[in-house]
Amino acid sequence: MAEVVVWEQQHNEADATVGWKFTAADAHIKLKKMYTHDLNDRLTGITMKQDVFDWANTKLTSKVISKESLNHPQLIEMVSGLDVYKNTPEAYRRAYQALGIDVINNVPLENAPSPTPVGRCQPHAVLPYSYGHLGVFDTFMRHTYLCKNLEEVWDIDVEALAYEDLLVPVPHSCKKNDIVAREKFIGEIGSYYPMLYTTLFMWAEEFLGWEIFMVAAALEPDRFHDKWILPFVKKSKAIIKEMALASDNPFVFVHDDLANANGPLFHPQWYDDYIFPHYPEIFGEARRLGKKIIYVADGNMETFFPKLLDIGVDGIHFENPATPLDSVIEYFGKSGKFLLGGIETIKLTLGTSGEIRQMVFDVMDKMQNCPGYAMTCCGGLHGNIPMENLEAYFDARAEVGVTPKNWRTICRD
Repeated sequence: MAEVVVWEQQHNEADATVGWKFTAADAHIKLKKMYTHDLNDRLTGITMKQDVFDWANTKLTSKVISKESLNHPQLIEMVSGLDVYKNTPEAYRRAYQALGIDVINNVPLENAPSPTPVGRCQPHAVLPYSYGHLGVFDTFMRHTYLCKNLEEVWDIDVEALAYEDLLVPVPHSCKKNDIVAREKFIGEIGSYYPMLYTTLFMWAEEFLGWEIFMVAAALEPDRFHDKWILPFVKKSKAIIKEMALASDNPFVFVHDDLANANGPLFHPQWYDDYIFPHYPEIFGEARRLGKKIIYVADGNMETFFPKLLDIGVDGIHFENPATPLDSVIEYFGKSGKFLLGGIETIKLTLGTSGEIRQMVFDVMDKMQNCPGYAMTCCGGLHGNIPMENLEAYFDARAEVGVTPKNWRTICRD
């Protein structure tokens, strides 16, 4: 939040204006060099899943691939023509098609519960966390963790812990039946992906909380590794194997927040000793099955890019400007690599329509030689983003070939 306030203050004090360096005509010229099909032949929904498979296999597709975390009720209702709370699954399906969102991380199979009112917290009836308003679906705030102090860290039966034991609901189920059901429902409109949220680093954070996790791992790193990291290597390996076998998505998405906005949370050597050596084993079965590994992380990940490539990561779902865009392109902009991001959440939330349009054009200009690029708003499309800003965003996406030009009406009854 502080980052948003500073950005807004600087923006207002500078009386900022927009210089149109990259025009719609420029975009179409550049995109025609990248893609073989006429950009006016917009998607109808039936090709979106195939577009993702072609993109994964480095084939040129008829559109620029897009991935968004969609959670904005007004936007979904505008493009679907449906009440998002009374018909959540179909509203989402229509919205993905209308907006040109090909890589999909949320496929509701039942109606969303009533959201928590804005500005209020609603405690869970039994578990130690609260709900807070975020959009169609709430966010969650954890109150307590497994240990109250450092001494208790060493007494926990870590082997007995499971992914399903995480008190706060995980973003994606990694179970076979759930994956198959969501892929079947979304059909050819896009490619649904599950994601392991606690690939390795995040297991301890989710059970212990940041403070106790970081103190224990820093004070007794070898002991912490043996107690809290090694057991989860085996668990994550099994989960990713189930995901890879169940899903027809060509990618496996894995998540670990190794950094904050300033960079690594521990000294880089700590990761070299205790985290990175285990990733190849965890990813092994997915890679054997021909899956490509997409690493998802917030914060400034620039320090880790060489190591991620060394251990076989194929792509990065990154947060910018925390991670410099030029650095992402340097490491993951080559053919056969994938980079998902580019759209800054702060600008999308607080910028003017002109600034948002220019951001889209600037990103496309930078990515013109990156065939593995997929446009994504790093922080997701949640209910706090002004509707006029989202309209500016999708209008700009339509100009550069990411979203159908008639996105407002193509999927309404």
